[in-house]
Amino acid sequence: MIGFPLRVNYNQQDYIYYIISAPSKKSLSIEILLDGKSYTLILSEHKLWMEKAPEENCSLESGLILAISRAVTLRYPI
Repeated sequence: MIGFPLRVNYNQQDYIYYIISAPSKKSLSIEILLDGKSYTLILSEHKLWMEKAPEENCSLESGLILAISRAVTLRYPI
């Protein structure tokens, strides 16, 4: 279920994304829709968010992943 658009600013550029599935205590992953592509972010053992199975041509920058994960976890505390 896709909600309303959310915005995050990274490197002086605005990114609009949608949360497809929010994190919970059972599932420490976030599925988002960004630029028409679906990405899954997972929480690693070291408490860092990273992209699950990034594609070679369209992986997200680690700073953008951090900015999005911070915004999402503020909205959905786990």
